[in-house]
Amino acid sequence: MEHIEYATQFEMMVDNKIIGMPTLKDSKITFMGKNNVLVCKNNIKLENVVLEFNGSNSIVYVGSDLIDDFRLVIYNNSTGFIGKDCEFGSSVKLHIFENQNLIIGDDCILSDNVFISNSDGYSIYDSNSKERINFSNSVWIGDHVFLGNNVYVSKGVKIGSGSIIGNASFIRSYAKIPSNVHVSGNPAKIIKNDVFFTKDFAGGYTFEDVADSQVYKSNVFIYEVVNKETLSLDDINNILSELDVGSRLDFIQKLFINNKRRNRFSL
Repeated sequence: MEHIEYATQFEMMVDNKIIGMPTLKDSKITFMGKNNVLVCKNNIKLENVVLEFNGSNSIVYVGSDLIDDFRLVIYNNSTGFIGKDCEFGSSVKLHIFENQNLIIGDDCILSDNVFISNSDGYSIYDSNSKERINFSNSVWIGDHVFLGNNVYVSKGVKIGSGSIIGNASFIRSYAKIPSNVHVSGNPAKIIKNDVFFTKDFAGGYTFEDVADSQVYKSNVFIYEVVNKETLSLDDINNILSELDVGSRLDFIQKLFINNKRRNRFSL
């Protein structure tokens, strides 16, 4: 086991690797297995964060600051990706289990107490056939997605870029949320199509700000499926499952980090 609380410990690691120089404050990074890689972009800040690698051969790429009781737990042969310019509320929890993946695009908001898990945690079987019926599955969250307070995202969920998930919503297993929709409820349902949001915090608006916010003229947050631009999430998931850690890092560098196409995660 390798337990990290200070940047000075990075160079003493033997069985795992941290790439980048994140600023650590009241944070813990634990590696229970071997051949895991944590990649931290541009000296990001990890404040009051717990990252647990509870298996081997997994990679986590973090492109945004993580704060306020953020916790990520990852097991064997899995990939976690958090894009750039994301914002996190307090007590966000991410679970990545059973050789599957969790991909979060750029410019997202994950509000207080968001919980994302790609697994039920325990195996469930059919009483008659004795066959297992609840395999884990990867979760995909596109660019510029807003998850409200207390949202729960289940295994196999795909959320297209530009969508809004209302407070206290439960996204059932394998749900596919199109781009630019507002969903809410338990289970969550579409309550409005053809919407988008901006990251301007309206709570502090003056009267003048309210007046200025009446119309947003740009189409920058409107997404669509475009041939040869929008990625096939299922194909990517299959490729990731076949790659070793080093190859996975090269793959996500090319497909997620260097790929600036706006509609890459459209649904």
